[in-house]
Amino acid sequence: MRIVITGGPSTGKTTIINLLEVMGQKVVHELATKIIKEGKYLPWVDRVKFQSEVLRRQLAAEAAILDFDNPIFLDRGAFDGEAYYIADSLPVPPAFSTIDPSQYDLAFLIEELSFFDQNDVRREDLEFTKKISATLEGCYTSRNIRVIRVPAMLPHARVDFIMKHVADYQKSRVRSPEQAAMMFQAGMMQPVVTPV
Repeated sequence: MRIVITGGPSTGKTTIINLLEVMGQKVVHELATKIIKEGKYLPWVDRVKFQSEVLRRQLAAEAAILDFDNPIFLDRGAFDGEAYYIADSLPVPPAFSTIDPSQYDLAFLIEELSFFDQNDVRREDLEFTKKISATLEGCYTSRNIRVIRVPAMLPHARVDFIMKHVADYQKSRVRSPEQAAMMFQAGMMQPVVTPV
């Protein structure tokens, strides 16, 4: 079960991912920041080469995930890269159309905070964060991936919000007739009546 934590720069995504990891949840950390710190590919030098490298590593990291039942939280998903191409008015590579969107169960869009924390790898601003958030949401919803907006609140409250939605989603998933029967017996499902 893959869950994307997405949003613009300086929204608190990494804080949320770190808190989830401390709670014992499986996470995949953001790759863009790591690539910038390595210094070979920089978005402000060559956005296309940078995004190509981010996508290559993102797809490799996601392909290595073999647990499909338990939640795994991704600090950004593959379609985040598409949003950055769009934001920079660059042609979107055809590689994005080959990515299977059904691999993502949910995407949580972390809404912007009232401040922007600039640093050596983050050179955007709050206005950019607001703009890219709408683009990110569109990249996921256009592929029928359910996006849940996470409002600005304290980090632990955001994690609680996310975990509640994940638990609700897990309850609604039925993967086998046996599971459906168990959920029905537990009162989590209603019988489906087909008109004659």
